[in-house]
Amino acid sequence: MTHRLLARQLRRLRLDAEQPPPAPDWARLLELVSATYTEADSDRYLLERSLEVSSAEMRELHDTLARRASVDELTGLPNRRALRERLQQLVAARHPGGSPVGVLFIDLDGFKLVNDSLGHEAGDELLVRTARRLRETCRDDDVVARLGGDEFIVAGRFTGPDQAQGLARRITAELEKPLVIKNREVVVGASIGVALSGTDDAVPAPGTDEILQRADLAMYASKRAGRARLTVFDTQMQIDAERKIRLVSQLRGAIADGRLSVRYEPIVRLADRRVSGHEALVRWQPPGSAELRPSDFVPLAEEYRMIADLDAWVLDQACAWAAGTRQRVGVNLSARSLAATDFTRTVSETLERTGLPASALVLELTEATYLTVDPAVTAQLSGLRSLGVSLAMDDFGSGFSALSRLRTAPVQVLKLDESLIENVDRFEESAAIAGAAVSMAHALRHTVVAEGVERRAQAEILRALGCDAAQGPLFTTPEKATVPRVLREVR
Repeated sequence: MTHRLLARQLRRLRLDAEQPPPAPDWARLLELVSATYTEADSDRYLLERSLEVSSAEMRELHDTLARRASVDELTGLPNRRALRERLQQLVAARHPGGSPVGVLFIDLDGFKLVNDSLGHEAGDELLVRTARRLRETCRDDDVVARLGGDEFIVAGRFTGPDQAQGLARRITAELEKPLVIKNREVVVGASIGVALSGTDDAVPAPGTDEILQRADLAMYASKRAGRARLTVFDTQMQIDAERKIRLVSQLRGAIADGRLSVRYEPIVRLADRRVSGHEALVRWQPPGSAELRPSDFVPLAEEYRMIADLDAWVLDQACAWAAGTRQRVGVNLSARSLAATDFTRTVSETLERTGLPASALVLELTEATYLTVDPAVTAQLSGLRSLGVSLAMDDFGSGFSALSRLRTAPVQVLKLDESLIENVDRFEESAAIAGAAVSMAHALRHTVVAEGVERRAQAEILRALGCDAAQGPLFTTPEKATVPRVLREVR
């Protein structure tokens, strides 16, 4: 059978493949076939080189992508993915009786301030220098990684909790040393959580994700304790975290379905002992649990962005109750509700739907809300005042009041925190402080209400000091959605 290449060349020379060519054409045929093979060899060489180059480029690209997939680009430290792999290796390599694996979860205190005030470039420089400090402080075989943001992890083998805490203290001391960034001295601290795996061979060791979660819980315990702290994980933290998750889920459902209750605490004029209004107090009883006060679940609603819905529900219940009973009612609002939603519209629509006059509604917010520089909150406060509702400053005296800004706060009612009036009947200094607060409020043309009054002597002194009204256990225990008919007399 004629070779395909030879047949193709014969056709190019217009020769019959079935007949031998004339003698002169043999030379032409040989020359053409030789040239073809030379060209093919050249093409094959180029193809082989191309494949070699392509393979090298692919290997380089693969190596580059592998590095990027496992290294934090900003700091050069292992990233979350690489950390999990290295931590899995540490946990898997531990043998019974061997040194436990420890994780230090590090979160910088004050990073956001640096980032916001000096810019993101300064924030990035702070992170890079923090990574360098951690690497220099830790042992050579420790894994130092960046999870993201201002969160770092140190993992390694430790003889026990004391050795892990010793390293954490050295890290804290190193990170608290001042840095100069953009010609500014910067000082940040660190909140650190410590968790160890494999301290007891009789108990199954936690896996990679679980030990990271434990260290994270311990770190947040340090944050709650005042920052710049070191906390070692204990099982109660896990119990509390699981309870919190369960409560958050139940609270979300309770708000959506209206499975809460509102009680109404009377506010009594001290001059004539008559009820001048009520404060709506929300309560919640989770399934299988005792009833919770607002301080037990409102922070959860704020943290998990349910507070606007909760405030709107309480507002609706209170306005409907006040319209039906022709009472004046105070409703507590969170600053986060004002910042996250157009709550002015919510109030306006609620008043219209329930038929309650705006003058019968008092919205109570903490003093920190009125002293905020958040333009969204400031605009909402102005909008609420334009509706004709009254604004009250709640828990006055429980924080740090800026009196110069208090003068311009759009409030009509000042509610003295119970910490201010707790000992007015026992110590002259306490009475003097409460009296000064009352005088200041009156100078600003505010009505003054004292909260948490428990004893008749307290009420008498507050009345003598000129306080306008009071509320608390002395007068009544709040009844669920009813107006108390009989109040204890203030004699």
